[in-house]
Amino acid sequence: MNIVLVDSGQLSGMPEFPPVNLPKFAWLEYVDLTEDGVDDRCWRADIIISVNTPINAKVISETFKLKLLIAAGDKSDHIDLAAAKKRGIPVCNIPGLTGDTPENARKIADQIIDTIHAWLDEKPINLIA
Repeated sequence: MNIVLVDSGQLSGMPEFPPVNLPKFAWLEYVDLTEDGVDDRCWRADIIISVNTPINAKVISETFKLKLLIAAGDKSDHIDLAAAKKRGIPVCNIPGLTGDTPENARKIADQIIDTIHAWLDEKPINLIA
């Protein structure tokens, strides 16, 4: 499983993420990708995580293994929800939090991993689309 965080630099203090409970996975973390960079780096991602970087219809349609999108915080308007719905890709967020303080960023990191684990257990949480 390939998990890609496209803009970790937008989380204050750049928190460390807890481990994902999978026997085999790749975690790719980028500080700040451009839209073109997202196209180049996410084409084989199973899960894409974004704080504010746009995840557009092109990325969603061309990322052939994509199974889950996570908005890393309360805001989700940077993700094309209609394109995700069209492909049947669930979109989750981290409600009530923004990454503007190190404490909030740490909570977001923990909740992202909880969201991934819940989705893997087929009991998704914080679904928005």
